[in-house]
Amino acid sequence: ELQQSLGALLDEVSRLGAIVRKLLLLSLADAGQISLRQATVDLKEILAVLIEDIELLAPELPVKVVVDQGDLKVKGDRDLLTQVLQNMIDNAIKYNLPTGSVGQWLSVAGERRGNVVQVTIANASRGIPLEERDRIFDRFYRGDRSRNRKREGFGLGLSLSREIARAHRGELLLDATQKGETAFTLTLPIE
Repeated sequence: ELQQSLGALLDEVSRLGAIVRKLLLLSLADAGQISLRQATVDLKEILAVLIEDIELLAPELPVKVVVDQGDLKVKGDRDLLTQVLQNMIDNAIKYNLPTGSVGQWLSVAGERRGNVVQVTIANASRGIPLEERDRIFDRFYRGDRSRNRKREGFGLGLSLSREIARAHRGELLLDATQKGETAFTLTLPIE
């Protein structure tokens, strides 16, 4: 019983530590002081690992992967870019239509377009209402409470991911999609 209580406390401390780290990164972004450990980052390698994780986290979820065979290398901070991609994929899994729904799926696409690399993560979803689309990147915004009561999080992931993208001279956008899907695209300048 004591071990279970300590385990629950350790989980809570870990969760609170993650929130504090996100808030710290956001405050650094506000001050224009996110420090990047610049290196060549191969987004194809990161995506390959994250796609393997999808198969472990949601084995029932059909995943369509379309990644260019060419170069998807950018200059940036590997850990922070991994965090952005992880957040995009986690959200796509978390907000996907429930198991057993017709059309349940997740799509991961990566391509080089001119001077940029684009990674788009899309999923089958109820969609994001028009009135929420402008606020989706606001800190602590979680949208319609009736849809995310059982979803963990504090509404920091997308705002932090967008700030990390911008620190890399890139952007994270919510795409215009057809009804029944949601897609986010990360755009980064090539190396």
